Amino acid sequence: LLYISLVFLIIGAVAYSLSEHVSLGESFWWAIATATTVGYGDISPHTIVGKIIALLLMIVGIGIIGMLTSSITTYFVKSDSDEDQSSDNKKFEMIMSKLNELEKQNKDLKSEISALKQNSTED
Repeated sequence: LLYISLVFLIIGAVAYSLSEHVSLGESFWWAIATATTVGYGDISPHTIVGKIIALLLMIVGIGIIGMLTSSITTYFVKSDSDEDQSSDNKKFEMIMSKLNELEKQNKDLKSEISALKQNSTED
């Protein structure tokens, strides 16, 4: 994704430099400002070819920024999700342990009640 972004920026900068007859440094600056939708306005296209290049770079730039933002967000959400999953697993194990303990106590109580009932009928 990063390499694709750089390729588009470089191609856009070179094409802009050739069509607008400005230095490659200024063209690269313009390409970055355009692709990131900052658009300072200090450099702008004046030819039809330059405007078409700007339009393509804007569309591609918005898409790349969206994909980059999505990738970063996915990374952090997945990281949080993994931590939540680990925490949920620990809670589940604790609950199951308590449930097993309660079932054992319930079984013991039933046995004691049965024993008490037998003792009371014998008396």
